[in-house]
Amino acid sequence: MTQRRVATPVSDTDLIYSPDTYVRGVPYDALARLRGSTPVVWIEERPADHEPAGFWAVLRHADACHVLHNPKLFAARGSADDDSGHGRGSTSAAAPPVRSRLRRRLPRAFGARNVEGLAERIERRAYALVDAVAEKGEADFATEIAADLPLLSFADLLGVPDSDRWLLSDWSDRVTGRPVAGYPVGYSPETTADPAACTEMARRAVAARPHGPLDPETAAPGGPGTEATARGGQGAGAAQGGPDAGATAPDGSGAETDGGLPDLRLYAGELAEYKRRHPAEDLMTVLVQHSGGKNGPVPAEEFESLFRMFAAAANHTVQGGLSGGMLALLKNPAEVSRLRADPGLLDGTVEEVLRWWSPVIRVGRTATADTVVGNVPVRKGERLVVWLASANRDEPVFEEPARFDVGRAPNDHVALGRGPRACLGAHLVRMQMRAMFAAVLDRFDAIEPAGDARRLRSSVHNGITHLPIRWQPRGRAPEAFGTRSA
Repeated sequence: MTQRRVATPVSDTDLIYSPDTYVRGVPYDALARLRGSTPVVWIEERPADHEPAGFWAVLRHADACHVLHNPKLFAARGSADDDSGHGRGSTSAAAPPVRSRLRRRLPRAFGARNVEGLAERIERRAYALVDAVAEKGEADFATEIAADLPLLSFADLLGVPDSDRWLLSDWSDRVTGRPVAGYPVGYSPETTADPAACTEMARRAVAARPHGPLDPETAAPGGPGTEATARGGQGAGAAQGGPDAGATAPDGSGAETDGGLPDLRLYAGELAEYKRRHPAEDLMTVLVQHSGGKNGPVPAEEFESLFRMFAAAANHTVQGGLSGGMLALLKNPAEVSRLRADPGLLDGTVEEVLRWWSPVIRVGRTATADTVVGNVPVRKGERLVVWLASANRDEPVFEEPARFDVGRAPNDHVALGRGPRACLGAHLVRMQMRAMFAAVLDRFDAIEPAGDARRLRSSVHNGITHLPIRWQPRGRAPEAFGTRSA
């Protein structure tokens, strides 16, 4: 007689905790049930050493805003106030003095003239990426169209020479904990381009690049060839699903690599010195040229923090937003028709993509004093995880939150954070998303899926590793959505 196997019920807290859940999509139903029953819920962790641990999951919009708006009471991972030892973030990237100096300079870097020039370059790049595949009628949107725009824009922002831009992809993978298959996070067996074609400072950086033998203790889970070790997978920290497992944006702190990035640090310092001698209209020039008082030049070692923060945003926030936005358009053809009929809805569409998709699912904080969140007592030193994806679908704030609405207004989402530690590159994120969607809508007609989307295995980053689409080319008619001339 065959014995029937009875499935063990899975709790809602287990569902939202496990990164395996997110391969099928963000568990919005489980989040809604938890959100409806309690604003803050305790989640037990399953750390490798089996020591008891856990954190508070903050699920409602009002409580999320409260936590994000109060960084002194709720410290981000890796900050000077966070001595819990649980975070994997870069201390230098997250430390308040460093971030304060960068924030004071960003408005100057994003001044009207610089923003206009950067927006035009981003738009040209977006159209070039789309035009390169337009006549094919079919492509993987995630890898062939969307993947390059964030790093190209990142390079433009920093003023990295064209010949050295391949380095950014490597650093970005290592900063965000995406190792080459079989190698520890922060190490890889070979470079991905010919150093002879780079600048001298790039060649010196390549010479300083760390290499390491296979290390089973720090290699990504699953072994070579698995999704965890492929481009777009997560490092070892993400396997546990804990609150600090590779979280990067929108608080801006990048995942700390095991071996460090001496090549990145060397290149950042040399690029800073180059910009002192050869100023241009880019963020690096602004950071090294402006001097005096509190706004004095940023020390060379702090440029590693800048690289980490923007590389993390490029890889996860922008790529996730681009692919998630395309998936939203594929699932909602009526909204695409509405958008085509009124191109003025494009900016609102970007905001709705950020809300509906939530490129960063959750961010971690640590209570620096005894406090209360959502009427629940929280003790000093206890960790909290703000579920941005849950707050962005909180029913009292968003009418029919599961519906994708390109005309939604108001749209008070928290996808890019809130308060003093909101995403440093939020403006850049929006510019890239707007440019890419404009190019796609101008060049592609009758867009439809050409295969199944493959999602990132992560409970932190809402990403898509593959998104096959097909379309009918629209030709080279004047752009309805873009601002550049054809």
